[in-house]
Amino acid sequence: MMNNKKVVVLSCEHAGNDIPFQYQKLFQNATKVLQTHRGYDLGSKELFDLINSDYITHKQSATSSRLLVDVNRSLYRRTLFSEFTKCLSKTEKKQLLDDYYYTFRRPFEAEVEKLWQQDKTVLHLSVHSFTPELNGEVRQTDFGILYNPERVEEKQFARLWKAELNKILPECRVRFNYPFRGKPDGFVRHFRDLEGEKYLGIEFEMNQKYAGDTEFKKKIAEAFKYAVDTWIKQ
Repeated sequence: MMNNKKVVVLSCEHAGNDIPFQYQKLFQNATKVLQTHRGYDLGSKELFDLINSDYITHKQSATSSRLLVDVNRSLYRRTLFSEFTKCLSKTEKKQLLDDYYYTFRRPFEAEVEKLWQQDKTVLHLSVHSFTPELNGEVRQTDFGILYNPERVEEKQFARLWKAELNKILPECRVRFNYPFRGKPDGFVRHFRDLEGEKYLGIEFEMNQKYAGDTEFKKKIAEAFKYAVDTWIKQ
């Protein structure tokens, strides 16, 4: 490796829509909802699996539905539990957190903390997807690259990746901080609040119209690999 002080970690917070057996009664009328974006990020898991680089040291995905408990939300958020699990008692909610929320977040946090202790700069990519249309409005992009505009290195990497995507998929539209802003609450924001200098948090949003297109996702992964190679050399 050319620069052993820079590493990459990947997360996919909404990779699946699994509901554990003991909670299935809560979701007996939610079969259709679980198959939609409310249940999980369609296509995100395959894209996550396809992304590869010699500099990736850790990959982790959550396959339980966000409607069980949303591992991409802080504990104080109203959307941490969905309408299907808000009815649970405090004890039952604590059990949910212990079994699914913390079991995803704590190993990832421990890995990142270990890398920081080794004086490494961590590029964290969080992989997501978004619906092509929301409330009757067609979203005018193919990919969104989300970052905090106040963080210079995040902005620089976002530009690197966009340039590579434009080369490999010139027919596609890439927008920054769309369809969501890059600063609000989430797993990435959690790490930004912990470490100012040795952390870059990037969220990638793929339009779900490409959810079933493996070859297309391979090109996205290829563009990320090239962007990482450039970042490492800087």
